[in-house]
Amino acid sequence: MRGAAILAICGSVLLGQPALAERAAVRLGDHPGHGRIVLDLAAPDIPYWVEEGGDGVLLRLGAGVEPELPGTRRLPRNLLTLERAPEGLRLTTRPGARLRHYRLGNRLVLDILDAAPAAPSATATASATTPAPASATPAAPAAQRAAEARLPTPPRPPATPPRNSRAAEAAPAPAQAAAAAPPAAAAPPAPATPPPASAARLNTAPAAPEPATAGLPLRTVPGEGARALLLPVPAETGLAILRRGDTLLLVLDQPHALDTAPLRGDPVFGGLRAETLPEATILRLPLAAPAGLQARRQGPNWLVTPGPGPGRERSILAEPEEGRVVLRAAAPGRPVPIADPETGLPILVGTVREAGQAMPTARSLAQLDLLPTQLGVAALARADTAALRRVGDRFVLSGLAAGTASPDPGAEAAAMSRLMELPNLEPGPAQERLRAQQSSIAAAPPLARMPLRRAAAEGMLALGLAQEAQAMIRLAFQEDPRASTDPRSLLLHAAAALMAGRLPDAQGLATASLPGNDEVTLWRAALAATAGDAAAASPGFASTLPLLLGYPESLRTRLLPLAAEAMVEAGETSAARRLLQAAGDRPELTLARARLAEAEEQTDTALSLYATVINGRDRLARARALRRTAELRLKAGTLDAAGAAAALEAALFAWRGDSEELGTRLRIAALRGTAGDARGALDLLKETAETYPDRQEQIRPAQEAALLQALTQEPPTVAVALYEAQPTLLPRDERGAEALAALAERLAAMDLPDRGAALAQQALDRVPAARRPAFATRLASLRLAAGDAKGALETLDGTPATSEETLPRGLLAARAKSALGAPAEALAILRGLGTPALPALAALLAERQDWAGASDALLALAAAQPEDPASPQEVLRAAAFAALGGDAARLSALRAAWLEKLGTGPIAEAVALLTADPVRGLSDLPRLQRELNLFRGFPNKLDAFRTAAVSSR
Repeated sequence: MRGAAILAICGSVLLGQPALAERAAVRLGDHPGHGRIVLDLAAPDIPYWVEEGGDGVLLRLGAGVEPELPGTRRLPRNLLTLERAPEGLRLTTRPGARLRHYRLGNRLVLDILDAAPAAPSATATASATTPAPASATPAAPAAQRAAEARLPTPPRPPATPPRNSRAAEAAPAPAQAAAAAPPAAAAPPAPATPPPASAARLNTAPAAPEPATAGLPLRTVPGEGARALLLPVPAETGLAILRRGDTLLLVLDQPHALDTAPLRGDPVFGGLRAETLPEATILRLPLAAPAGLQARRQGPNWLVTPGPGPGRERSILAEPEEGRVVLRAAAPGRPVPIADPETGLPILVGTVREAGQAMPTARSLAQLDLLPTQLGVAALARADTAALRRVGDRFVLSGLAAGTASPDPGAEAAAMSRLMELPNLEPGPAQERLRAQQSSIAAAPPLARMPLRRAAAEGMLALGLAQEAQAMIRLAFQEDPRASTDPRSLLLHAAAALMAGRLPDAQGLATASLPGNDEVTLWRAALAATAGDAAAASPGFASTLPLLLGYPESLRTRLLPLAAEAMVEAGETSAARRLLQAAGDRPELTLARARLAEAEEQTDTALSLYATVINGRDRLARARALRRTAELRLKAGTLDAAGAAAALEAALFAWRGDSEELGTRLRIAALRGTAGDARGALDLLKETAETYPDRQEQIRPAQEAALLQALTQEPPTVAVALYEAQPTLLPRDERGAEALAALAERLAAMDLPDRGAALAQQALDRVPAARRPAFATRLASLRLAAGDAKGALETLDGTPATSEETLPRGLLAARAKSALGAPAEALAILRGLGTPALPALAALLAERQDWAGASDALLALAAAQPEDPASPQEVLRAAAFAALGGDAARLSALRAAWLEKLGTGPIAEAVALLTADPVRGLSDLPRLQRELNLFRGFPNKLDAFRTAAVSSR
């Protein structure tokens, strides 16, 4: 019963109330020339009224519409207050700001235009007090308004007033006319008369002074080595100088009307532009990095000189405390907030009144970034709570969450040129900073998001989120054409791709579009080291080591081992030792320390460190440690090649699937070849080629070397089988031809001349033209040994002869002619070859039983080379042939000519017996007995000749 009563009461209350109000979301933004308020209405015909009075502007909406202000908001620069009113919104604008309102579909847009610049003359000032005609209003182009508001081009409203009858009754006449006029043609409100006291209390910021002239003219004066810009400002005016992109910002903490017209045409300061704010003056100078400005006092004025970099006599150091950062400076000026030309976010600038004070390095916090300056201090605010104020002799940045800004590693790193801004934060503040950046991206127009996306991608890369950083910067490429040519964005994209392991996308580091600074050098070295080119990577790492040591922790964890191992492998041990000492005792650097100990021949220390890595949890480092341990033990002699190959096989399965495994496989194959296991190496390489089909160019040389070794070391029949199983692996050059020819000769020695001749023919087809005569001679010899005399002659006739091949080809041709039954042609060929062919000529004549001719040929050979150790044997053979022919006169002449020259010994004794007089009686029987004994020993001596002949084949 009690529940039913409650339901009844609630129902009566709900039924008695009017319909629920429709909420209209309110979005705020800052744009060049105006601030903007956009209300998302439920329908395009909801009426609205704009009432301007001394106490501000009241925006009244139709019944049932309730504006919903964002919880965390930063007001546009021309808006002092914005609050909900009972019927809509109440806002207070800065003095001189103008309001423009119009519809775009179901959106209501209110633009608070900047105050018009001061009139240059009294006449112009007087004319500005009268309302300008509607046609004279410089309306912004429709396309520009659409790009700024992220809205479609506004359509021209109808000429008739909108249907809001209550506006005609309630609004004053000026407001009614302003609401009824089309936005594109509506005249801006006339400058208001001095507001009453109530309005003055609302407008807390004082109006900018109204100079009577166009401003103080700026000029250059002679400086130290170059023309200097003279800023004629009072002595109490502070100055700050900082760079944003390709523009240098000079911020004066007091409003001054400055005329830059006299600087037109100046080579340095010709592009200077001045903007006077209510509380400050901003000078913008387009000047590309690394050029900078040096400021000093000249009397009460500031003198700004261009130079290669800012003067850093005294650095303003940041002292992080809980919830704030203290920046101590000599003679600090006033804090000035300005809009960042890159991101649109506020920059809190602290000016100084004495020269030589700057922040040379950047620091990062979750809510802001301390920017490097050339004079003064600057902080890019990312949260509404950040504030900069001067307290005595220091600036205080307050409203910050707990977090520590990690400075760069020192003056050496600060002097290096950078392109990216990588925040060095703890994970918690870094995540908070990233969330703030993403909110800024969502609220910005598409063409204003590029700097915001770039900053967010840098934060992601600093956190180790490489894939996310690359995706974020690719969105910038798709949205904004400027990103595709922005060197900072290009470097960020390539670095993120490298850290993500996407080497094709990281090749952008090698392009010439990136500037040649230290940070680009560092990342190019990282790319070379990742690709395995330690020689190219080592100089880059060594020269940018301080910059690397100042990177965020997630990047150092990845890059420090890569740099240390590359430098050790390239022989830069001193630079590697310096890196390891500066990096401290980090577990990921244990492998690099082991490699350094190995390079310094500290074997025991290296093996101990490798064992530590092997027992660790890093699989890749473990695989590399296993491989280096085997190599070190092989070098020390505790393992042979076969043992090292077996040890590396354990590392083969410790890491699979990339170039690390491929390198290990190739090394195992090489060690097996060194150990004499060519077949094992060939089998492993065949499996490797099947596993890595896209690495054939890298595997093929090792396969060719293993097959050549197998053809040389394996038995001929096994070698032939290996070749026939994979003939495409044999090199198509002289190495392959030589291996086939040698294998063919080995087959011929095994009484397989036909198989040998077939392989020799394949060898002949592989060799270049210059080597074909030699291989043709070998092929002809094999064919002749196989009984194919005709094929041997065809081979010899098919290739031209060289001077080196004349004798062997002639001998082969003579043998072939003799085998084909043309002895006369064979003898003619041999006689034409001269002395070197005399042994073959004697053998051919002996075969034809021309004993006298054979004897003469051998005696001529002995006479042609008397100092040759083989000459006595040739004389003995000549004597034997003469004895077989029964030519006593020849024997007698031979005895007379040669017996004395032969001296003593077995050969001389045999020649004497052969050439002695024939047996004529019993007195010659003893001599006959000696001759018989001598000839009985000939068979044993001839066996030795036959064995030598077989071995020489």
